[in-house]
Amino acid sequence: MTSIFLQIFINGLIVGLVYALVALGFNIIYRGTKVFHIAHGAIYTSAPYFFLGWVLLTGSTHFTNIGSSLFLGLVSAIVITCLLSALIELIVYRPHFMKGSSSVITFVSSLGVYIVVINLIAIFFGNTIRYLYPGLQPTLTFWGVRVTQMQVIEFIVSIISIIGFFILLEKSSLGRKIRAVSDNSTLANVLGISAKRIRVQVFLVGSLLASIASLLIAFDVGVTPFVGMSAVLTAAVAVIIGGVNSYRGSVVGAILLGLSQNVVIWFLSDQWKDAVTFLILVIVLVCRRQGLLSAKMRLEEK
Repeated sequence: MTSIFLQIFINGLIVGLVYALVALGFNIIYRGTKVFHIAHGAIYTSAPYFFLGWVLLTGSTHFTNIGSSLFLGLVSAIVITCLLSALIELIVYRPHFMKGSSSVITFVSSLGVYIVVINLIAIFFGNTIRYLYPGLQPTLTFWGVRVTQMQVIEFIVSIISIIGFFILLEKSSLGRKIRAVSDNSTLANVLGISAKRIRVQVFLVGSLLASIASLLIAFDVGVTPFVGMSAVLTAAVAVIIGGVNSYRGSVVGAILLGLSQNVVIWFLSDQWKDAVTFLILVIVLVCRRQGLLSAKMRLEEK
């Protein structure tokens, strides 16, 4: 029995860490631009398909070997995905930002971008699941717990990426500028920080995290054109329950969702995981509407 709960915990932790990458990407874009970036789901979906496109163009078959060919394909997919995100900001969001459009208009535009991108992917690659890692994955067993080689990679890459994100945010000049624009874009402009430039950089950082997460998941369980909406909704819920004003809260919220979903999947079925996600959201909003790790806003900030 102990090994079963440990297995559930390990699986949930790994999934939660990958969710955390998507949630951090979603949160930094929301805080830096005030855009509820539903198209983040399209960005999430795009990276594995850009990798598949690279494979088809180059005729490469290096799926199972960590070599220069695989590395080049992954880097290319991530770079193109980040450029797509920057393009969405410049073409779709920037005009709304300049005109002072309402958040509803921006949200609808983002949803439209998501639909267009997903359908383009479905047209070119089809609706069926595509596997980036053919065959059975090698497994490791310890303390009665079995994990695949890809799960180990997911854990390591996710931890490194999360740590790298916080180092960038707290120790770099770019991170300080992003935090300044997120807190008060008007004051940041007065101090000479270009909000327009920071917006693009925020989209690049957020999309980098989403791309890494989606490639990890795609190599583990495959990908379809429609996985993005579930991913972005889970990320949004993780951000809300953790606290919109806390990046650490996003990580905690994502891990909580990963653990909860795996408990439900183990004892019930995969069909119930979205239900438990939104049940947790409702409970947190009722009991602590500012999120688990966010401090209450001052009266003048409400």
